[in-house]
Amino acid sequence: MSPGPPLNLASRPFRNERLPGLLFALALAGLLALTARHAALLAQLMPSRTAERHGQIAAFERELSDLRRESASLRRPDPDKATLTRWASVKDLVDRRTFAWTGLLARLETTLPRGVKLLSIAPDWQGGELRLALQATASNADQGFAFVKALEDQPDFEDVFPTQKTPGDTGVSFSYTMRYLPQAAPSPAPPVPEPAPGEDE
Repeated sequence: MSPGPPLNLASRPFRNERLPGLLFALALAGLLALTARHAALLAQLMPSRTAERHGQIAAFERELSDLRRESASLRRPDPDKATLTRWASVKDLVDRRTFAWTGLLARLETTLPRGVKLLSIAPDWQGGELRLALQATASNADQGFAFVKALEDQPDFEDVFPTQKTPGDTGVSFSYTMRYLPQAAPSPAPPVPEPAPGEDE
């Protein structure tokens, strides 16, 4: 006689309750881990930590301010006398190379009275100002002093003084000193264009 199907004596159908419990436990563990992470972040943002960082920033700012004051109070060392002398010599050479001799000679040529001849011209830069020392000969003393007036009438020359007058066999030798303030030459007028061929005049 063959055995029949097994008998089910349970009052309700069988359900597997382990899987939901396992899933619930995993979800609870994840929630606890997330809560712990949030708690750690909140601890870092607590007023005590924030105040500590603000204190560090304030200390850095005070140190930076002190360094700036020290930098402003420091003076660059003044160059020694030998260095200043070398710089003055270099500047004097540059000024001499850029000196416009052509303009000076042209102005003196138009200023010299009849009977006065130039012998030498010595420019000298003093504190950014150009002074001239001139040596000249004149047929007589009146012509030598007329040269002073002619120079003073020009805007390029100021404080003209005769420093020496020496009579000689062929005339009178004069020495002059003056300030030289070269004026800008006026710009030439633009040329008038010629009418094109065929235009009505």
